Amino acid sequence: MANGRQRTENRPLTTPATAASRTATWRGTLLSITPLGRRSRAEIIVQAQKAGLDAETARHGVAAYRLAYRTITPGGRPTTASGLLALPLGTSHPHLPPVIHAHGTLAYRGYAPSVAEGPDRAVSVLYASAGRAAIAPDYLGLGTSTGRHPYMDARSAASASLDMLRAAHSAAPKLGATLERTVSVTGFSQGGQVGMELGRELDRGADPRFRLGTLSPVAGPYDLDGSELPGMFDGRVDPRSAVFYVSFFLTAQNRLHPLYNDPSEVFRAPTPTASRTSSTVTTRPKTSPASCPTASKTC
Repeated sequence: MANGRQRTENRPLTTPATAASRTATWRGTLLSITPLGRRSRAEIIVQAQKAGLDAETARHGVAAYRLAYRTITPGGRPTTASGLLALPLGTSHPHLPPVIHAHGTLAYRGYAPSVAEGPDRAVSVLYASAGRAAIAPDYLGLGTSTGRHPYMDARSAASASLDMLRAAHSAAPKLGATLERTVSVTGFSQGGQVGMELGRELDRGADPRFRLGTLSPVAGPYDLDGSELPGMFDGRVDPRSAVFYVSFFLTAQNRLHPLYNDPSEVFRAPTPTASRTSSTVTTRPKTSPASCPTASKTC
């Protein structure tokens, strides 16, 4: 999570111009396409219903693929990442409107949409079944990407998502489709924050091949100091969930912006009455992850 001050800074992902010219030739370069299988319309409807999704828009079968591509770390160094591309089958329109779905918090790389048959993949497959090119970035450190996930660092998640869009643009013709220029962006929880950041960059003209269409982020951490953090300390957020999110946030952010030298500076050992599996945060960070009623791996 970028803190409140960081999120309000106007720091484009594609500037200065010299940096853009150095990275333009390789960022978003498609490295591989891995088929993940096909689903019929009937199978998609069943999968969506099991995930609690409205399947009324399902019209086509869908083919899913994992893309590996080049991107950058939070520090701007070359790395690779992965993501899901889902395309409709049997459509008479090879020019497909792209939609990017940014997933919520995942504590394990194997839950990423290009790896797991979970709710995040189900959402993207449903978008594709409606006739869209559905794109779901795994983010850095998740999926097949190496290293640790820079949790809630919106800037690097958005840059990885933008490069995933570029990779999908290259992959689509190899799979019998092309992407239209106008891109819809959505996301849930952490993905809501990522969607807002990505939408801002597309609106700024981060890549002239694309323009922002609909921007629909859902339940993101938009007011960290005024909403999410107070909710973790006044009982509105389940205490176990609050410990998980704050701990995940602090340890991830400490790798990007050193906050402490030793974990004992921000965590203390459980008391005899505390849960054996949780730690208690003893200092209040300036920002926090989004609130979530349960410690679900997809929140």
